[in-house]
Amino acid sequence: MATTSALTTSSSSKMFERRTMNITSARQKGMTAFGVKNEKRRSARKCSAESSSSSSSLVFDGTSMFTIYSELNGENVIFPSFLESALHVCEVSRSHPDYISAHFHEKVGTDQFKQLDKNLPPHQYMNYTLFDSPPEEVFSRFDDLFDSSDIAHPSPQKYAMLSASEVDVYPKNDAAVEGTFAKRAKESVDKETKLTKIGLNDRNVAIVVALKCDNALDAENWVQTFGIGNLEKQLKKNFQLAVLHEVKLGLGPMVENDEASQAEGDATPFTHVVYASLGEVEDSIANDAVSLVQQALVAEGIADGSVVHAFKCAFNIAKKGTPCGALPAAREIQKRKEENEQARKNNKF
Repeated sequence: MATTSALTTSSSSKMFERRTMNITSARQKGMTAFGVKNEKRRSARKCSAESSSSSSSLVFDGTSMFTIYSELNGENVIFPSFLESALHVCEVSRSHPDYISAHFHEKVGTDQFKQLDKNLPPHQYMNYTLFDSPPEEVFSRFDDLFDSSDIAHPSPQKYAMLSASEVDVYPKNDAAVEGTFAKRAKESVDKETKLTKIGLNDRNVAIVVALKCDNALDAENWVQTFGIGNLEKQLKKNFQLAVLHEVKLGLGPMVENDEASQAEGDATPFTHVVYASLGEVEDSIANDAVSLVQQALVAEGIADGSVVHAFKCAFNIAKKGTPCGALPAAREIQKRKEENEQARKNNKF
């Protein structure tokens, strides 16, 4: 798999320029990056000043980039599988000057690493990347970030790169006392090696919710509106932490080709992303959690166009290390070693 970061195309560059111009125009008209009047929106935070203040000290101050994929199939003359193309983008992203780490996820309940599968379901994968730069500037500081995706995922594949800020956190007891995972990941970066010292547990489940929320009150009461309160109530000890992100900029075919948003004059079909961390739970419990969130969104009338799925982190990708294209093979080798070691232990008894 190619790992060259110097990838540029005139078509993708023009798309990025056009996208930036649209957002600039919207701002001049008194709109936010999502196309909602500023006077009708407020920051998505909890109601009390005390909770807002405590949350601000726990959240990450850089960019959380969520890349979601609604269509993963279609001919690709460069890469033989979708996974290889997506991991190539991860490799290119490592060259971003503000890159911290990436955490490539796979949807719960599906066989892992289907590199040659041509019939992948929507949202089989999701990538969560951290950058130490403002969400509005993360693309302009490294053109190859978007260009590599444009090359790796040709039509009919569809994706959205959602550049977002953490704005609130909902902890259970003292779960968030040290801050969100992204905040801790940034703080763990070694000054000399530029490598992070922490990663996501590949056995834990995360519920990822990407949605459009035009009502400021809905966003302010996000724990209830987005079903996170019910999630905590039902899962009890398995619920760990939920982080609310506000999308500042979105690029990709899912954004550019969203007719509903274009008709309304909006810049993106997604305004918020919630990353809810669960413990090590069975697939059935993870699927029940997804249903709980979906039911809440339907009840609030904000389910249309939303994306809600349960994922597990397949790869933690630091600034340097194993080439991304080799990660599936390395993971399989490690898995077999662990299985053989367990078999040897079992034979002793």
